[in-house]
Amino acid sequence: MQNQTESRYIRIVGTHNTVNKVFHIVAFECMFTNKSFTLEKGLIVPTENVATIADCASVIEGVSRSRNALLNGDTKNYDWDSGYTCHQLGSGAIVVQLAQPYMIGSIRLLLWDCDDRSYSYYIEVSTNQQQWTMVVDRTKISCKIYFHQNSEKYAFVYAGQNRSWQTITFDKQPASFIRIVGTRNTANEVFHCVHFECPAQNSTHKDESSKEVATTEVGSGGQ
Repeated sequence: MQNQTESRYIRIVGTHNTVNKVFHIVAFECMFTNKSFTLEKGLIVPTENVATIADCASVIEGVSRSRNALLNGDTKNYDWDSGYTCHQLGSGAIVVQLAQPYMIGSIRLLLWDCDDRSYSYYIEVSTNQQQWTMVVDRTKISCKIYFHQNSEKYAFVYAGQNRSWQTITFDKQPASFIRIVGTRNTANEVFHCVHFECPAQNSTHKDESSKEVATTEVGSGGQ
């Protein structure tokens, strides 16, 4: 991201294609805004969630009955069959692509929590899908969810200081791809995620009974 400048021509030069020797462009737009941004190492440091459909983010890996369900902002309407994105443990991942590289220092996600299962996972970020930086490692932590069957609302309990809402903060990293890799599910061999956002918009999320259901972990952003 460069400073505002007067431009008459814009040149786009393709340098790599993993399939053949041709560089393809489907659409191109050039826009201007008066909105102020904070820059770090030439990249925008967003304050609002940029992992949204409106901001041209997309889910490029992962399985869901509804395209981009992970990014549509719906954290209420999900069940056993829909409203989440998943991947098979030991195979693949859930990968979100942002519209452009940003400097990201936090992530927030909602794990599927319709029963009392536990999950484990780790998250990596990248700008090119070749070099990845791990920003959180919860492979040895049980992210436990407790479902209260006698209540219309979910009740959550701590287990290893983690619950279904996962808020992670870490040293800012350049990122246009975020890879979520599930490593454990006590119920079956699939990792499920309902909602994803970056940067995290709230340090806590509360249900209607005002019970806090989020946790925060500080990561170092190491390889």
